[in-house]
Amino acid sequence: MNLLSLDYRDPIYGIIVLIIIIFIISISSYWWEIIKNREDETNIKKFVKKFDQYDSFSDYKELIQKKDLPIESAILMALTFEKSGEYEKAIEIYLSILKNIVGPQKRKDILTLLGKCYYKAGFLKKSEEILLTSLRLDPKNRESLKYLIVIYETLREYQKAIEVLDVLEEFGSDVDEKRIYFKTLSIIHNNELSNEKKLKDLIDLGVDKRIVQRKIFEFLKTNDLKFDSKILNNFNFYHILDLLWTTDYKKFDPNFVAKNRLLNEIYSAKGDIDFAKKSDIFELDLMIKLNKDKNNKADLSFSYICESCKYLFPIYFYRCPKCQQIDTTKVEINLIKRGYEKGSFI
Repeated sequence: MNLLSLDYRDPIYGIIVLIIIIFIISISSYWWEIIKNREDETNIKKFVKKFDQYDSFSDYKELIQKKDLPIESAILMALTFEKSGEYEKAIEIYLSILKNIVGPQKRKDILTLLGKCYYKAGFLKKSEEILLTSLRLDPKNRESLKYLIVIYETLREYQKAIEVLDVLEEFGSDVDEKRIYFKTLSIIHNNELSNEKKLKDLIDLGVDKRIVQRKIFEFLKTNDLKFDSKILNNFNFYHILDLLWTTDYKKFDPNFVAKNRLLNEIYSAKGDIDFAKKSDIFELDLMIKLNKDKNNKADLSFSYICESCKYLFPIYFYRCPKCQQIDTTKVEINLIKRGYEKGSFI
């Protein structure tokens, strides 16, 4: 009773009131959290029970069309089907969502997802049509632009890919390397050009560019053309070491090989010549030393890592299959045991 009789101006009175308020708030928060968790659990059970009522995929589609299923849940379902490779079901869900969705931004997002799904399913033209529709709603939709470029590359419609790059450049993207890549492909796959004209056009693009260098070397090798030392003089041969390893030494001018340090080391490591005594590249250095022992049972193999997403692949790529970035390939050298003895037929 003495506590209740304290004067409201007494400091102890204020402290007691503060403690009581904190206690009430704490108790209220505790019970509110319990009630909220129970409500959430009940809602989840109702949601799951709603799905238990339906046994076929068509019933799920009907749920979406009747707006009985939240859009977020429908998208999650479509993405799950897409990830498991059931593209047809994912496409049907996206189409069902489009019938009811309102607002250009939301429609753009669903159209983008639908276009990407059609691309993964292999329907490139359909994917192109849908992605272009999404761009009409939002011309700055970078995701749609990115997939359009990949589609045009697959269809070998390189000029269209370059036009999309021009749009991205207007939005501030650096597309110089990508533009060179598509111009290179456009030259190589142009059946109206002679090999001499193709080679000249490739050189005009710039032999200092890594993509152009590799494409020129592949072009010369594939078409059994002369390895002109004037063209190769500006090459960084480390980037094409894997190609050089499978290229006959005799295709080069011997004087050019003798003057180029890396070529000297590569073909000494292969055992074709005996000029280099060592190499700064560990694998080549070891191969050179093994060749001197006349008992070289080692060989080199190559793997390729994307410098953007760090995924490793067994074959060379100009566009990473994982992250879709262009010209991010790093050649990795691997020492392996030779699968055959020199001079054998096996």
